[in-house]
Amino acid sequence: MKKSTIIILICIAIVLGMVSGIVYAIIDRNNLQEAQINEIRKVNELIESNIVKTNGIHEDVVATSGSDVKLSPNAYIIFEKHYTDCGHTIIQKQQVEESEVNKDEEYFKNAYSDWEIKSFTADEVKLYKEFQGNCDEHYLITVNDENIVVYSIDSDGNRTLKEETDIPVQYLPEEDVELLKQGITAYGQNELAKKLEDFE
Repeated sequence: MKKSTIIILICIAIVLGMVSGIVYAIIDRNNLQEAQINEIRKVNELIESNIVKTNGIHEDVVATSGSDVKLSPNAYIIFEKHYTDCGHTIIQKQQVEESEVNKDEEYFKNAYSDWEIKSFTADEVKLYKEFQGNCDEHYLITVNDENIVVYSIDSDGNRTLKEETDIPVQYLPEEDVELLKQGITAYGQNELAKKLEDFE
């Protein structure tokens, strides 16, 4: 056999090997695409099987929902009270009552129907509500005959005696006594305590 014939046969074998490799790759790619399409079909079928028709509207069925979360025995309820007149928000935190342990969000929606549920976790329920008027954290510091007294002021401006301190006015400078007679306002326990300390 001639040398040139051997070279031609080798070249033909190489070309045939390359062509068969390309054909195999195309077939393999088509098989892969077909497998992917089948997987997509299966996923779509699963999604469609998890859709429930309610009142003519399709709603996705979610495997886990907020109602699955139950309140733990060590949880807290946080009440956020926003007062529209003074603009203050009072936050009160209390431990959950025994009767509310293991209750879900739906229970709290019904039990506190006039409150908005801002968040619900196993450890904490955050409730929000708006109130007309001023909050109950407004105070007036003034004097009676001998001592400094503190009044709480309601949303109508009415005063209620909160505390008669043991701080005598007779030793205070005259300008402080005049300020106290006019009345000094304070918001919140911290500001009240700080202003009272100024006169001690």
